Amino acid sequence: MTRSAGRARMGPTQTRHSRAASLIGQRIVAGEWSVGMALPTEADLSRELDVSRASLREAIKLLAGKGLITSTPRRGTIVQPHSNWNRLDVDVLVWQTSGGATKSFVKDLFELRRMIEPEAAALAAERAGPAERAEVAATFHAMESAEDVQASIDADLAFHRAIVRAANNVLLAAFSPAIEASLAVSFTVSRAGRIQPHIVPLHRAVAEPIIAGDAAAARIAMNTLLDRSESDAASVAVDDRAAR
Repeated sequence: MTRSAGRARMGPTQTRHSRAASLIGQRIVAGEWSVGMALPTEADLSRELDVSRASLREAIKLLAGKGLITSTPRRGTIVQPHSNWNRLDVDVLVWQTSGGATKSFVKDLFELRRMIEPEAAALAAERAGPAERAEVAATFHAMESAEDVQASIDADLAFHRAIVRAANNVLLAAFSPAIEASLAVSFTVSRAGRIQPHIVPLHRAVAEPIIAGDAAAARIAMNTLLDRSESDAASVAVDDRAAR
């Protein structure tokens, strides 16, 4: 994923079947169709969404691949248990926050980030070569010069991507798309439509020890960054009951 997952996924370049998948997926995640419930018939959904049956079938395949539904000839298309959903899929993450991120979602998201990012920053400080340290520096400078929220998010994603690469752990690198998907949603939520003045100083505090090779300081700085980011996200999160 090279672009922010926080961007609208309903733009003019979106295919009809992916648009249909987005509309259905949002309604499933929002609970309009509960677990175990059958979706409307193919004919009814096709008419409601104004898509061909062929496009609708492709949409159903997409959603099945994300674990949201399963289709059988006898039972129809059934909403799957939440435990089957691919929670780190880019689309599923976006759909989960389309009506505003809930407090429990923010809590879970930042617990995940704390499990990964502080140690990734420490490893980057220990293992990065000259080119990787230069990439961390360059992506940080892009954050410094960002003039709007989307540019800030894009640069922030590039910064964290550079840290994961600099950690030089092949399994962490393989997990990178899931990490980046969660980061993109996290940034979109915590930015709340503006570039807060503390973003650049907090990221500088992470970048400098990585570049200098100070693992302990990098770990501490990343934890500090996550503390403030979670506070920002929690301040705009909606109550779980209100989101139902």
